[in-house]
Amino acid sequence: MSSAQQGKGNECTPAGVWYGGSVVAYRMTIMPAGPAGHYVTLAEGMYKNSVLTTMYAGEMTKSGNKFEGTLMALNTQDPAYTGAPPYQNLPDIAAGSFSVEMIDCNSLTNTIPFYGLYFGSQIWKPGTPWTGINWVASGKVPLVDPPDVDLVFALTGDTKPIVETYHRIARAVNPALLH
Repeated sequence: MSSAQQGKGNECTPAGVWYGGSVVAYRMTIMPAGPAGHYVTLAEGMYKNSVLTTMYAGEMTKSGNKFEGTLMALNTQDPAYTGAPPYQNLPDIAAGSFSVEMIDCNSLTNTIPFYGLYFGSQIWKPGTPWTGINWVASGKVPLVDPPDVDLVFALTGDTKPIVETYHRIARAVNPALLH
């Protein structure tokens, strides 16, 4: 499948496992997904900012020399999430947009011009196994409506985009390191 996605012998794509970030270290995995030029992105930072947080997941698509996309994670400060469900409240959503540029085959930059926190109480409420999630009437839609907290500004004190740098994990071990 990857060969069909990237073109036979094309190793210089964003597909792979990356390490880097900015103030916080991240591991990022980018996987080809059809159609050509479309990728699934997973990112996981080395920090804990809530009682429970999921990894970031999103999609990106090739647009000229860049790859543009969006991603999101769920997080909650509710201590009830240390136990088993059901829960009285659903988590908040952290969502952002990003633009990846390949510097060379083994390094890239990730620019984040929008990163916002949407309070779960403004989006959804728990449902039942028979009805599913209950959506808040006229509730917020992440990445469409303004966030409850502008995280770019909250994290940096500025409105400039966040810029991260990443390196690809080596695809093979140096033979001199083998025992």
